Amino acid sequence: MFYDKPECKTIVTTIDDYGTKTGVFVFKKIIPESILESVREQLEKESQMTTQYEETLIDWYAEKTTNPIGGIIDIWEYISELIYPEYVIHPSRNFLKVKPGDGGMFIHSDSPGKHSCHLLSQPDVFQTCCIIDYGLVGYFGKFEGGAVFYPNFNPDGTKKTTNFDGPCLEYQPEEGDVVIHGAFADYAHGVREVTSGTRYAYSNFVLRAEDNPGTFYNYKTDEYYKQIGDKSEKYELEWMKPLIQNPQFTKEKIKAMQESGLKGKELAAEFFKDMAPE
Repeated sequence: MFYDKPECKTIVTTIDDYGTKTGVFVFKKIIPESILESVREQLEKESQMTTQYEETLIDWYAEKTTNPIGGIIDIWEYISELIYPEYVIHPSRNFLKVKPGDGGMFIHSDSPGKHSCHLLSQPDVFQTCCIIDYGLVGYFGKFEGGAVFYPNFNPDGTKKTTNFDGPCLEYQPEEGDVVIHGAFADYAHGVREVTSGTRYAYSNFVLRAEDNPGTFYNYKTDEYYKQIGDKSEKYELEWMKPLIQNPQFTKEKIKAMQESGLKGKELAAEFFKDMAPE
């Protein structure tokens, strides 16, 4: 597993409701300088451009998404290698940018529980978010502040039972870091105010390779390499298109899930009988 690699530092770890090891893990300054330098050049141009408006379900995200970054497949492949072969991440072309005055980021979990469906901050075009295990973020840009904080854990990494508004576990990311944290409610997290610079985050959802519903090709498969071709913009745009409509999350089924009022394990028992763990 990725957390067994010598470059990976464990900040905190627990066993989730499904018997899986989870936690907060850091690959410290792991992103190569060649990639960082290429991204810096593009982000300098990005800072002078008008950001394309991205459709969001939460107003906070509006105008905090960068325009597509060139060479993103190389970044995606590098990060995919860190979690290969057990896990994969879906395609993504943009960074999330936060700067002084944005107020940090609200507390949220990437998924409330495996095999459960919830309203996301942005459209889930690859329809993987209900089956993810981790959130993963690669950090770019020079910034101060912007620490990730986990209100359900004490500063020493022990799990809280009281004082959820008190001091908590925090990690201060730097350019070149990759942080991976559990997707479920225990690992709800937020971001402190950025005090200087701009914090660029390449944010991804992580799922087991075998859980991919077929909406994108897994990293290192023959189909993936045929799809991305020479990694030109033409192929990159094809890479960003879902291959199929996930039949488990059609609009009709999601509507029924939302109207049921069920959440977490109760929702999984009703709507994911064939998928829910024993």
